[in-house]
Amino acid sequence: MPIVFVHGVNNRDGDSYRENALSRNGFLREVVAPKLGLGADQLTLISPYWGLHGARFAWNMAVLPETGAGFEAFGGDAEAEARGRVAGLLATSPLSGDILADAQRDFPAAVELLFAAAAAGADDENDARELARAYLACARYAEQNPRPAWLAQAAPGNFADQLLYAAEDGGDERFGAGGILDRLKEGLSRLAHAVPDKASSLAVRLVRKSLNASLTTFIGDAFTYLARRRNEDGSNGPIVQVVLDALHQAEQARSAQDDKLIVIAHSFGGEIMYDILSHFAPQLRVDCLITVGSQVGLFEELKLYLASDVQLPPDPPQGRLARPAAVRRWLNVFDTNDVLAYRLEPVVAGVSDFVYDTGYSALGAHGGYFERPSFYRRLAARLAQA
Repeated sequence: MPIVFVHGVNNRDGDSYRENALSRNGFLREVVAPKLGLGADQLTLISPYWGLHGARFAWNMAVLPETGAGFEAFGGDAEAEARGRVAGLLATSPLSGDILADAQRDFPAAVELLFAAAAAGADDENDARELARAYLACARYAEQNPRPAWLAQAAPGNFADQLLYAAEDGGDERFGAGGILDRLKEGLSRLAHAVPDKASSLAVRLVRKSLNASLTTFIGDAFTYLARRRNEDGSNGPIVQVVLDALHQAEQARSAQDDKLIVIAHSFGGEIMYDILSHFAPQLRVDCLITVGSQVGLFEELKLYLASDVQLPPDPPQGRLARPAAVRRWLNVFDTNDVLAYRLEPVVAGVSDFVYDTGYSALGAHGGYFERPSFYRRLAARLAQA
């Protein structure tokens, strides 16, 4: 079964982009594939990269206030980026980052936080897959044992060891004492380093970066796409063509045993997919489209798609547009903390809106969906309902 992931704005090739993709692929294979009746390696994952054709800034964003004086550099140390994501997670989380205190208050939530911190630094898909398998076992254990007896004697240095040992007991899964344990201890270290910066230094720098460079690139990528989605000769623009090529590749990957095609579109990837399915390639068949943190409904309210008609529907806000015929099922996921995510049900009929709490603060939430292990469990459960 092919799954196509269409990224959103502000994605450029580099360490952070690749690490996010590897981690995401690992969790899709280990958490989502089994719920679809597939082995992890039977899932075909295709991630078209269109950031190469996104916005280019002639003065390298010189218009940003205090450029070069008060902002973090783009890219940079991968571990610093991982700790920044964890700090953003803790900034508005009800958990403190003190793993023992958190576990005594809410053991399942503490397990989720620990694996989210560990996954933030995944740099290899095999490592991410091992982490995903361990997460499933530990999450099940935590749900079945919300107050384990060993927790009273646990210490920060052996919490991860105790958790893995308890989750393995009586099960078929064996995690060993190497990679997974090291990953979890790296996650504990990130949590420990993030706690002093909660609501201050690191978290504030993360928000400042998001408010400036990220939003600037968001606007730039959106304008670039709208201006260049069609070439002067009427042919497809480069961003449209990159995504279309991936969709055609996915069609070729359909099998006689399982011919379903799933598309996950994050942020502006949703707008690109809507343009494709309503104008560029309405004949494509997508069995399930999942838009996450997207602005599809907003852009239709503004009538910015090539298929948009200012006369439709004739009776807004009561009336709604028909879902594109190519889409058999459409799930739209948003976090109410995500200021760049919008509902879709009020605008397009046949769409199901779902709320998901990433646990991140206002702008951190926009990129936080795929960094939370529980997101993949929720996604798998919804897809299995089909």
